[in-house]
Amino acid sequence: MVIESEERRQQITEDIKRWCNDIKATPLLRRGDIHYIVDTILHEFYQVTFSCGHLGHWEDGVHIAFYTYRGQIDGVSSGINCKDCAEKYKKELGAWEVKDEN
Repeated sequence: MVIESEERRQQITEDIKRWCNDIKATPLLRRGDIHYIVDTILHEFYQVTFSCGHLGHWEDGVHIAFYTYRGQIDGVSSGINCKDCAEKYKKELGAWEVKDEN
């Protein structure tokens, strides 16, 4: 399972690296330049960074919650995640979908 935004990140990164190599610009780049350019491009297409760190559109997010156990204090953590991570967290962490009251 590959997240759409991560798949696009990989493709754009490869394209920019190939282009930089073709025009002999790679030696002029600083560490992180390509990463910054790719992030800038992706944020033009994906308006939201979900709790899981993936990019997407607001309507594609899934509000989930799961129990957290930190020492002697039990709690509930919740957030809006991409659909793929929400499914993964449901399986791995026993997360459940939170139905918003709207």
